[in-house]
Amino acid sequence: MHGVLDHARRNVVAWVALFVAVGGTSYAAVAISNHSITPVKLNPSYIGGYARAWVSVNANGRVAASAGGVRVLPDPNVAPGHYIVDWHPRPTSRCTAIGSVDLSDGLIPGYVTAETAASPGRGEQSAVQTFNPQGQPAALPYDLELLCATPR
Repeated sequence: MHGVLDHARRNVVAWVALFVAVGGTSYAAVAISNHSITPVKLNPSYIGGYARAWVSVNANGRVAASAGGVRVLPDPNVAPGHYIVDWHPRPTSRCTAIGSVDLSDGLIPGYVTAETAASPGRGEQSAVQTFNPQGQPAALPYDLELLCATPR
């Protein structure tokens, strides 16, 4: 029983996300009437997106692999594990970054936060922070993906 509670505590965000997703899907299945979604509403240009670029970064901020012209700048003045990611060339639609700690080195899992914004002259940038399992900033290897809306 202790192991189950410990697992639930360490993965509370994942469990909450799962229940929200399942709840939303259940609500949609009950609340949306048959034939109310037309092919026009499912047009991929309205709801689609794509992976614009991705990067795999070592704990020291060095790019291990990437696609899409990515540059990573470690920023130790803010906190350990803080990085600025420059995505090139500039996307033509709104984007967001999503990432995870890279467990290929057998490290204890942690998590990644990323905030993405367009920077004049520098293109799309993401501020990334990695955290250890206790929630403290730590330099950890991570994978990051830039997801963009389909241009209209």
